[in-house]
Amino acid sequence: MGREQQTKKILFTSVWRPIGPSVGDGESVGYELLHGQVTRAQGIYSPRVVHKQFSLDYIAENLDTPSKVLHYPSKARLRRELQNNYDVVAIAFVLSTSHHAIAMCQLIRSVAPKTKIILGGYGTVMSDEELLPYCDTICREEGVTFMRKYLGQPALDQDNYVHPHIFSRMRIFGIPVSVTGMVFAGLGCPNACDFCCTSHYFKNQHIRLLPTGKSIFDLMHTQRQKYPDCDHTILDEDFLLSKTRAHDFLELCREKQVAFSTFCFASVKALKQYTCDELLEMGIDGVWVGYEGKAAGYEKHRGVNIDEFIKNLQAHGITVLTSMILGIPYQSDEIARAEFDALMETNPSLSQFLIYGPIPGTPFYEKVMKEELMHGDLIKDRRQFYKQCTGFYAMMKHPFLRRDEIEQLQRDFYQRDFEQLGPSIFRIAQIKLNGYLKYRNHANPLLRKKAECFRQKLMTFLAILPCGILGPKISWKHRLAYSKLFIKILGMSSFKEKRYLLGIPVMLGAAAFTWINSKLNLHEHPFTRVFSYLGRKPIVPASPEVEFLGQSPTYESV
Repeated sequence: MGREQQTKKILFTSVWRPIGPSVGDGESVGYELLHGQVTRAQGIYSPRVVHKQFSLDYIAENLDTPSKVLHYPSKARLRRELQNNYDVVAIAFVLSTSHHAIAMCQLIRSVAPKTKIILGGYGTVMSDEELLPYCDTICREEGVTFMRKYLGQPALDQDNYVHPHIFSRMRIFGIPVSVTGMVFAGLGCPNACDFCCTSHYFKNQHIRLLPTGKSIFDLMHTQRQKYPDCDHTILDEDFLLSKTRAHDFLELCREKQVAFSTFCFASVKALKQYTCDELLEMGIDGVWVGYEGKAAGYEKHRGVNIDEFIKNLQAHGITVLTSMILGIPYQSDEIARAEFDALMETNPSLSQFLIYGPIPGTPFYEKVMKEELMHGDLIKDRRQFYKQCTGFYAMMKHPFLRRDEIEQLQRDFYQRDFEQLGPSIFRIAQIKLNGYLKYRNHANPLLRKKAECFRQKLMTFLAILPCGILGPKISWKHRLAYSKLFIKILGMSSFKEKRYLLGIPVMLGAAAFTWINSKLNLHEHPFTRVFSYLGRKPIVPASPEVEFLGQSPTYESV
């Protein structure tokens, strides 16, 4: 009898809740990338999106075996689920949540001792000696391939993978403002930056889950059939690096005259292959760019004035999320502050500031260990080291700065970013206005259509901007700027679109409630989300509790 026949019931799960600094985890550990790591100093103005462990749904969708996926179960919920006699439980985790994964393994061993445990995710850069006492198998490769092999199922060509339909919803002041279709285009990155775990985990190779421009276009078109006004996020470490795939996608956008609204991850090296017009024709109006350190010498920055590059993107209506690294050996306090000031001059839409950290499996980690640069307390206590693998702790000796000085710089930069530039949500509104004014009368009909998309998205700010004009912790300079922006958008609106003004009292009330909620720490943890899969077949609900159809979009709660 093959392993597939023996293994009939499979449970995939993220780490359990609660997680986060309030329960002893490292800084930024949580359910939200933006609020926890990017807009963390922006208080009530921070956009909120809870991110599920998407990889689990992707794997479950591509098995021939029925399975269930839990996102952020409580300990009680997991214990109850284990009563269903699963043959396999697979847990996805990262280094900073490894202690939760290990505790889950211990619970599974006590409640369901016959169940096989698989550990997967970027946390598996930990050694076998650290993980195998708690599990039976470790997945350190692309998950669908691994699980099908483990279950004795025939290999699938990646061109035949089924892409799950997963949507997320962004909230501002607790009010849903946008729906985003998640596009899983690839894994890994060939840029091989010395600190990058996701690149080195896949041995600096790029795995294309959506291999052609047509496969990406078709998926996004299908998502729009479900939600005609949805945005898209392309999850691929450097989506635009493959010019052939991107060009095919561009030609389809031109042929079909479809104006998408898409956010993607891209290096300067990749972006400079395209004009801003071409990016917007592809619908790319938001990019995450590694600013890193200006003197770090990364090949992906070579030959480009990154400050002018960012300014040019935003002048054309493309929002830019910049990621700066602190604690690089050449950075003295003076140099780090000068680089920060230069970044602020570009007026980035959003900013992330992470501390240069040694993650197992990367060349930088090998260098730190070889040269004995790791702080002694972290060498002695590996559990504490892993908990601090968040980008918010100085873990190695620095030639110029003390540990506490680097961490204080990071706190200062997040706060100064907010104070100098104001909330990101209003910066984004200004960038969208730039795009509309730039392209509203353009000769290219697709770019005119894109300009109209910018204009329509600006209408929601008729309800949101008054919260910036009247809200707390906003400078008078920014209040005046938001008032002028509000008047400009109002002047662009039709009589019908002025209905958004009716939303002002709702948004003001929601902002007040958000402020109270932030003071009382209410609704700190999301609800459990549960999906049941039949495996490459139609999906059915598992129970009426908090279960949802796997191919239907579900919206996260904060």
